[in-house]
Amino acid sequence: MYESFGNTIAVPVKAIIDSGIISKSNYDQLVLRKKVKVLQRGCLGTPALADFSSFPERFRRAMETVFGDPKSERSTNALDEFLGQDTKAMEYYSSYEVDDNRYLPADTIKEYYANACVLNAIHLLLNSRRSLQKMCSGTVKAYWPTIAKNVMDLDRKDYPHSLPLNDRRLKDRYNQYQKGGYEVLIHKNFCNKNSAKVVEDAQEALLIEFMADPRNLDNAQVAMLYNTVARAMVWKEITPASVGVWRQKNETMIYAGRRGGTAFRNKKTMQVHRSAPTAPLYYLTLDGWDVELMYQEFDGKKTTYHQRPTAVVVLDPCVKYILGYALGTHETPELIAQALRNAMCHTAKLFGQMYRSHQVQSDRYAIKKMTPFYEAIAHLSTPAKAHNAKTKVIEPYFYKLNHDYCQFEKNWSGYGVTSDIENQPNIEYLNKYKKDFPDYDGVCKQFSEIIEKERAKKIDEYRKLWNATSEDDKLEMSVENYLLTFGITKGKTVMREPSGLHKTIDGIKYTWDCFNPAFRNNDHISWTILFDPTDMTRALAVNDDRSLRFLLEKPYVQPMALKDRKPGDSGELQRVREFNASLEKQVADFREQNILKMASIVPVMLQNETLQKFCLTDSEGQHKNNRNANRKALTGKVEKGILKGAKVEDVQTENEEFNPFDKY
Repeated sequence: MYESFGNTIAVPVKAIIDSGIISKSNYDQLVLRKKVKVLQRGCLGTPALADFSSFPERFRRAMETVFGDPKSERSTNALDEFLGQDTKAMEYYSSYEVDDNRYLPADTIKEYYANACVLNAIHLLLNSRRSLQKMCSGTVKAYWPTIAKNVMDLDRKDYPHSLPLNDRRLKDRYNQYQKGGYEVLIHKNFCNKNSAKVVEDAQEALLIEFMADPRNLDNAQVAMLYNTVARAMVWKEITPASVGVWRQKNETMIYAGRRGGTAFRNKKTMQVHRSAPTAPLYYLTLDGWDVELMYQEFDGKKTTYHQRPTAVVVLDPCVKYILGYALGTHETPELIAQALRNAMCHTAKLFGQMYRSHQVQSDRYAIKKMTPFYEAIAHLSTPAKAHNAKTKVIEPYFYKLNHDYCQFEKNWSGYGVTSDIENQPNIEYLNKYKKDFPDYDGVCKQFSEIIEKERAKKIDEYRKLWNATSEDDKLEMSVENYLLTFGITKGKTVMREPSGLHKTIDGIKYTWDCFNPAFRNNDHISWTILFDPTDMTRALAVNDDRSLRFLLEKPYVQPMALKDRKPGDSGELQRVREFNASLEKQVADFREQNILKMASIVPVMLQNETLQKFCLTDSEGQHKNNRNANRKALTGKVEKGILKGAKVEDVQTENEEFNPFDKY
């Protein structure tokens, strides 16, 4: 009794009225008040159908009592048993290329696939005589209207087809499908390319060259130039819209001509994605930044307020920790070196001594001059490729510093000249408070406080990761190499004096000395002093070609009065005494070994009265003992000691205090 109307359960109106479930007047009133939904109005040969679910509950219960549960009835759609999948149709429509690298939309593929499946089912139904007769109640004279109704009743969720519901048009579509196959279901708009007017290779090449012109012509200009040639060559003319289609199709190929090779590499080539370093000092990056903080400057005539300092920042992307920085009025090689010097000093502050990085990356600014500095602080220096404008990790970090810190200051200048004006500060406000802007020293202090706040947030995590790093991955940097790379010098060279090396720098006298004994072998050299202006307690002495290098330190000043002594004084004094004693012992040992090496030639020297011409001492430090014949006993003992390698103590007089160094 129930019928399927699309995805809806329908009941014949005549059947429920004839059975007494509802009167005709009552039914008409429900339809008039839109309480009951009419699915199909009755006409000659077509029964009226109403939506079962739209009836009030009392009528639905009555219909279920008389006709049964509508949900328990099986579908009577004759196409259901013939519907199935068509993998070849899905593959055909999925791979159908409308144009170069352009395919059918996903919804269109589903639609065409459903159309093919339904037409396949109709074909199987027509070939099944028994099923066809059963569907048409024993006659096949008018089976296409019935098939059209069954097609209309199919569940559109499972089969979202677009086949015509008119039986004649459906029959025509079926016949076309049988002759032409899958392609006849594709709309003609997908088969006609927009480039039909441009068919020859010469036409395409001319159009592409106009679009790739470095003057960056728009679509109308390209169409005008092309049509000028087309009229002469008797080609079909094109419209600016057609140029737009061709431009989109060849965007990659013409981009370099329009925008240049650098823009092409930055916008069109494949970008490399990288992960952050897993440990500190695996990788450092640095760059310059115009800090968005203004300061006022008086040049002697007028005061200006729009200047911004330039910062060079050395960043460790491991946790985005600022390892070093330097501030100046503009970026220079000296400012970069100052930032690198600050980074190395900060590693000593963090970890107890200076460490190098495994890799450092920079831009190519002053690359020849800066390469020695980069190679000094890192095992590998990997500067960015020339003209590389791709965003590096440090550039978004500058934006973060600007947003999180600088924007809260009264002298904040904004987000740069290319930013949206809506995101910039109020110009009237800046003009009102510009006299309160700090000077250059003030803005430097302001930025340094920002850096220290940012460091404080991450320093614990950074140290924790460093402590977890393998010792084999930690590259130490000696103080000597640090000063050799980053040390500066001023004034003339100096020579060593007994009290050390003395040099006056900026009106202040500094003194250094060296605990390396070899340093005193080169008193003939005039030394160049390399020093770190932030730590004058250490310096490096080098000769002209820097083949000799000695690490210097500031002498410890001892109090004259014992009453003024403080903790640490005795230790430093003992250090000096131990060095001097060691130096004297080295001299004594050297001379003693030298005398012993001469043992074989001493008799010859005595026979030729050589000792009368040269004041050579023996192992006891005596000269006259060997010269005076009346001291034969002692001389024999001395000679015996020399020849047999006897020690000084063997010939030392009784109760005599003796220093081995004194005999030389």
